[in-house]
Amino acid sequence: MKRAIFQAISHVIIFTLVAAFASGCAAQKKANPGTPMPITNAEIKHICDDKTPKECNNTGVKFENDKDYERAKLCYQKACDDNEGIACSNLGSLHQKLKSKEEREILTIFAKSCKLGNKYGCYNEANFYRLGRGTEHDFAAARRLYEKSCLQLEHAQSCSNLGGMHQFSLGVKTADLEAAKKFYKMGCEMGDEIGCRNLSLISNE
Repeated sequence: MKRAIFQAISHVIIFTLVAAFASGCAAQKKANPGTPMPITNAEIKHICDDKTPKECNNTGVKFENDKDYERAKLCYQKACDDNEGIACSNLGSLHQKLKSKEEREILTIFAKSCKLGNKYGCYNEANFYRLGRGTEHDFAAARRLYEKSCLQLEHAQSCSNLGGMHQFSLGVKTADLEAAKKFYKMGCEMGDEIGCRNLSLISNE
């Protein structure tokens, strides 16, 4: 059977599988946050009223770091509704972590993030198509999304995974080791350790 899911294959090549989470700013994590207070109706209605979509997303990041997930979701949802791409990706990632929505719904959130030009959204959407989460396996769609995130948006892990698509002929007509090396190298140069490791392994074969 064709290698349908990226895993450690023959205990050699490793692929990036984890959904990306990213904030719009560097947020400080607090140690041992207290139990969040219940959300009031006023908060639900007026959260982020005085903030830009970017500020609202960053507020959501702070709430998530404090493990106040319901307020984080409210902020991410509001910012995503206002077309802040990173907020949509963060919202999808949080739902994924909490298992608070069906995977097909999370895929839709990542798709919106990608359409808004967010590299993490494109990467996460690609992972869902590649892994058949919330949809059927669609390697061609996954490849196209990795290409967008890698080539247009310079996302390191997408480049590394694109190398794997070419190495194992997933979403492409034939395996192409030179293309695989190229994308592993791109991922490596952008800072992805898995891309560096895979480049070394494939170069030594």
